[in-house]
Amino acid sequence: MKRTQSSSIAVAIAVCVLILLIAVPVLVAPVRASLYGARMERSAPGAAVSILNFQRTDYTTGTNPQSIAVGDFNKDGKLDLAVSNYNGGNAGSISIFLGNGDGTFQPKVDYSTGRGPVVVMAADFNKDGKLDLVTANDTGSSVSVLLGNGDGTFQAHSDYLAGSFPHWVAVADFNGDGYPDLVVTNEGSNNVGIFLNNRDGTFQGMKTYPTALEPWSVSTGDFNKDGKQDLAVTCYFDGAVCLLLGNGDGTFGPYTEYVAGNAPAAVVTADVNKDGIPDLVTANYTSGNTGTAGVLLGNGDGTFKPVMNATAGLGPNGLAVGDFNGDGIPDLVVANLIGNNMSVLLGNGDGTFQAEQAFDTGKFPIGMAARGLNGQAAGSDDIVAANDLATSASVFLNTAATRIILTSDPNPSKQGQPVTATVTVAAALTGQPTGEITFESGSVKRKATLSNGTASVTVTVNKSGAFKVKALYSGDNNFNPGMSNTITQTVNP
Repeated sequence: MKRTQSSSIAVAIAVCVLILLIAVPVLVAPVRASLYGARMERSAPGAAVSILNFQRTDYTTGTNPQSIAVGDFNKDGKLDLAVSNYNGGNAGSISIFLGNGDGTFQPKVDYSTGRGPVVVMAADFNKDGKLDLVTANDTGSSVSVLLGNGDGTFQAHSDYLAGSFPHWVAVADFNGDGYPDLVVTNEGSNNVGIFLNNRDGTFQGMKTYPTALEPWSVSTGDFNKDGKQDLAVTCYFDGAVCLLLGNGDGTFGPYTEYVAGNAPAAVVTADVNKDGIPDLVTANYTSGNTGTAGVLLGNGDGTFKPVMNATAGLGPNGLAVGDFNGDGIPDLVVANLIGNNMSVLLGNGDGTFQAEQAFDTGKFPIGMAARGLNGQAAGSDDIVAANDLATSASVFLNTAATRIILTSDPNPSKQGQPVTATVTVAAALTGQPTGEITFESGSVKRKATLSNGTASVTVTVNKSGAFKVKALYSGDNNFNPGMSNTITQTVNP
């Protein structure tokens, strides 16, 4: 079977200010709330949890689950899961788990694919506003496309001929027409195949580009910052990443090899050193021994610095990037196939990583996904692992996650009328967050100490207009920093 790659305090705050506002300080209590969405921004980092904890629940999948795609498949604002089931290389399936919005999921519903699906990805291929699915079918020498109905169900799969043992599929717009195209790694053919979208959710025939031996996984990104999507392919036998620069018309140049590590089984694109340039991280299987995450920092011109290795567990085979401790720095989670666990490596922000924190999974974890599944503030991602021999997907909910909600009343208000802003910070699972809240409107920032999970402030705004307001939670020893939703306070003359 193939290996693949989840106390009250007086405070003055201008809630609705750009400037020239007269703020009347009032009592403030705490915060508890949540906005699931954009990556968190903070003026200054708060406390970051250093020792991670997760609450694990296992869900039964089909046979030999391999990878996970996360998306809102029924358009209810709650994230769902799609898990590819290899089924011993026979006719495969995708298990759909509809989310309840609290990190739990409904029982699976299965949809057929081609033979031996390994990787599953989600995208809107026909631009109808509904998420679709695609799988790379290893033993079927095909890719399967399943168009979504927008209610959590999917149409019958359409198959497209690929090369020998297509192992991985990724999605990006390679020819700049605004429609997502496909790239598949053909392990047995030593090439990658490009399928251009016909702009209706169907695809043209495959065009191939050579790679080094055993192309295993692929990730996309603009590695030379020319506005065109490029390819990074792990070549398992060579222990390398093959980089193919895109021409912007759906074609690619010849590959250049970069040493990655022993048997790189998965690759992701992320800016791990926060310099605005995409980097690469690989999961290096290392013959089932203690493996590594190989980090190749991008130079921004399509080249990469020599690999730096971070130690993981036994037989790293899949990985994902997330922010698990709320510091705004990319972290890694690595699936250790032989170790039957996962390694979480917190990022230092310079491309290096702290020592692994290991968590048990089901048997033979092979695919990973990292997203916020529990309605939490960004920066406290959860994890999903596909456990090949356990016939399960393990959902790890981040115990340091919070929900942060900001409201104001009245809104709209009139010029000179008092307005009260209230923020609530609640644990996504259990516990009571403590710490500080920073209210921000424009350049105006005021701090308040949380008390029993809420904070309020009343101001009188003597200027009309529309003012953006947000609240930032500092975090404490048990809960990650986070940011509320942004509200617009409308002040009429």
